[in-house]
Amino acid sequence: MGKYFALAQGFEEDIANSVSDHYLPVGLTSAIPKKPFSYSISIVDKIDTLVGFFVIDEKPTSSKDPFALRRAAIGLLRIIIENKLSFKLRDLISYAIRIYQEQGVEIKNEKTEQEVLDFIKERMRNVLKLKNIKPDIIEASVSSHAGDNFLDLYAKTILIHKYKNKGVGLNAISSYKRASNILDKVGKGITGRPDAVLFRKDEERVLHEKINEIRKAFTVKDDNKDYESLLIKLSDTKESTDNFFDNVVVNDENQDIKNNRLELLKMFCNTFDTFIDFSKLEGL
Repeated sequence: MGKYFALAQGFEEDIANSVSDHYLPVGLTSAIPKKPFSYSISIVDKIDTLVGFFVIDEKPTSSKDPFALRRAAIGLLRIIIENKLSFKLRDLISYAIRIYQEQGVEIKNEKTEQEVLDFIKERMRNVLKLKNIKPDIIEASVSSHAGDNFLDLYAKTILIHKYKNKGVGLNAISSYKRASNILDKVGKGITGRPDAVLFRKDEERVLHEKINEIRKAFTVKDDNKDYESLLIKLSDTKESTDNFFDNVVVNDENQDIKNNRLELLKMFCNTFDTFIDFSKLEGL
């Protein structure tokens, strides 16, 4: 009814529509708001709802969600993804908390900001299942995601789903597998910080340069990242890793050289895991 009252009072149609559209989506697969006024209000409303209950420590349990907070989070994610929106979600959550504080609401949960983000992130599993993404890819993507850019998380997951069993994906996974299998046999203490001074083979230097090239590409701001190009860069390391393993003995007699080669492989795996956690993909 609010929509019709707004029209009767002379508001523009887009504004009037936003009054009713901000409730969308009402289900997992139902329509979402598409106009800027509508999805902006819908986003703010859902963040306000989530924050409002989390600050008073009324969070869903494994069996109960009386205030439909899971539905609100899934709806928020669908609006972000299907409208291809990129914004500072953490800042909006923080602002909502501050508004509640200014209104005199007792903040019973000091971890609200991070818990709301984690709660939204976990709902990505539901969104991705609706897209028929395999469980191992969902786990690899969601478990490794840090930050508040869920459009990026979705984009990376879709790419892995698309390429996992094709040349690009197979090459990337194969390269990661060769390195991770060696590291799995080594105890803790390897951090991924090799010393270039200890390199003795050209193949070590080439692989190190390749890794740094990829790491540099990952430093580009989220808005400008081309995740398909990044995945292709990961795939293109196969030649360098094959040459490394064909010509370099990791378990060198010199302990310093051996450890440095393990550090190089750890750096390699850490770089891949910046994209998603490749260790959680089936077939490894």
